[in-house]
Amino acid sequence: MRVFAVLVGVLAVLVGALAVGGPAAAVAAEPVAAVAPALTQETAEPGPTLDPQTEADARKTRSRLVVGVAAAALLGIVVWGRHVRSKRKKTKKK
Repeated sequence: MRVFAVLVGVLAVLVGALAVGGPAAAVAAEPVAAVAPALTQETAEPGPTLDPQTEADARKTRSRLVVGVAAAALLGIVVWGRHVRSKRKKTKKK
């Protein structure tokens, strides 16, 4: 019952928001670019070239690599431990 009341409340808020400032307000306002003619653009000087491989990116990549290797090692330890444990369990049953 409480979930239904929350859904009805959210629906009421959405309907109220659409009634107050919905698509009708957006249709009434015309874009400025359509009214004014486009001006010719002046050619600008080219900006500085950016080096994509900066020192921060290199450190971030190295950090991700270290975390990935550590995660793989921990996963290997868990899988190996479960394998050993299952073998011991089988020998105790027989």
